[in-house]
Amino acid sequence: MNQDSTRFATDSALSRRHFLQQASLASAVVASLPLERVAHAGAGNGPLKLALVGGGGRGSGAANQALRTEANVKLVAMAELFPDIARATLNNLKNQHPEKVDVPEERLFMGFEGYKQAIAACDVVILATPCTFRPLMFEEAVRQGKHVFMEKPVAVDAPGVRRVLAAAAEAKRKNLKVGVGLQRRHKPGYQETVKRVQDGALGQIMYARTFWNMGTARAMRPRDPAWNELEYQLHNQFYFAWQCGDIHLDMGLHNIDVINWIKGMYPVRALGVGGAEVRRGKEAGCLYDHFSIEYEYADGTRLFAQNRQIPGCFNYVAEAAHGTLGSVEMLNDRNIFNITGPNAWKYELEKPLVNPYQQEHNDLFNAIVQDLPYNEAERGALSSMTAIMGRMAGYSGKKIEWDEALQSERLMNKPITSLQDPAPVQPDENGVYPLPVPGRYEAI
Repeated sequence: MNQDSTRFATDSALSRRHFLQQASLASAVVASLPLERVAHAGAGNGPLKLALVGGGGRGSGAANQALRTEANVKLVAMAELFPDIARATLNNLKNQHPEKVDVPEERLFMGFEGYKQAIAACDVVILATPCTFRPLMFEEAVRQGKHVFMEKPVAVDAPGVRRVLAAAAEAKRKNLKVGVGLQRRHKPGYQETVKRVQDGALGQIMYARTFWNMGTARAMRPRDPAWNELEYQLHNQFYFAWQCGDIHLDMGLHNIDVINWIKGMYPVRALGVGGAEVRRGKEAGCLYDHFSIEYEYADGTRLFAQNRQIPGCFNYVAEAAHGTLGSVEMLNDRNIFNITGPNAWKYELEKPLVNPYQQEHNDLFNAIVQDLPYNEAERGALSSMTAIMGRMAGYSGKKIEWDEALQSERLMNKPITSLQDPAPVQPDENGVYPLPVPGRYEAI
């Protein structure tokens, strides 16, 4: 692997420009697909037709928030793999929004191709499946000319990121509105704090630190004897890196995106460590339980990013930056945003308190109804790529350069088209799944 990357040292925009050049070429492929129709939602008097693809916890939450916006919205279609999840989600949404949920049996689409039919039935689609499926579903929504809200991460590997960037460019050409579930961007405390830092409150930023250190985030669902191996893994998406991208992408992305936001750029390289100290053995899934990654930006600024999911340890989820005039600490869950130094400042909570999960949908649907420019897909893809590059560094133990990471053809999994397909990873005779071994793993 070529480690010589001095060409990045003086041009902080080069990596992003190269990335977008590649996306521009790829967008021609998306543009060549048959155009069915471009949504002109909000132009008439009828409701915006909403579809939900992926009925798990985040999908249910996102649909609930979409239906709570001031826009005239009705849920008319849904796509899911598992009938029990689909019906539980629909019942929950009907109880909360009895007049806004109209999904008869003929618009409840099951199976791996159901998303195409759900998208065809709507003006706006929520994409909330495991993120490994996000790129092809986003491509399809753009091809059909539909507005999109998609959960983060937007991809789990570099090929997926390139597909999202290409579709994002095509969405912009079609004037489609796209939201991405990086809700810190919609939280007033972050917005005000980032603006002050960008305006020079810390002086010159020297380094930043991010943390998503916590115990096990979600309980693992026990095996059902009726499930095959793929169904078991699909019911436990956050325990299998091929679906969620591992914890550095799944959770650390939120933190990393804040620093990219502050910097107004993306790192040019990454190196670090990761592993599974506690999360290993039978029924432990297939992902690491800790990462510690150092990112370098083209101006020399470093970001030190920690992620950990180990019970019984000190928990801390935050973003921090340190400059020549002071420092900033941002704690999302506690609504704490403090700047120290000569420009000391403390954020006073807005009243009423803004829910950023709701606000991101308010902003998206307002843009749809008012026909305002709105496309978060590019920055969602670039920050997702940042975290993917960090995971590559942790898995391999190698220094990873941005352009090498971006051009990688390594897929986290082969395409899956049926519940009868083999699962992307298989347990050994003891029920233990293989993990990447630093020093041996080929990230690129």
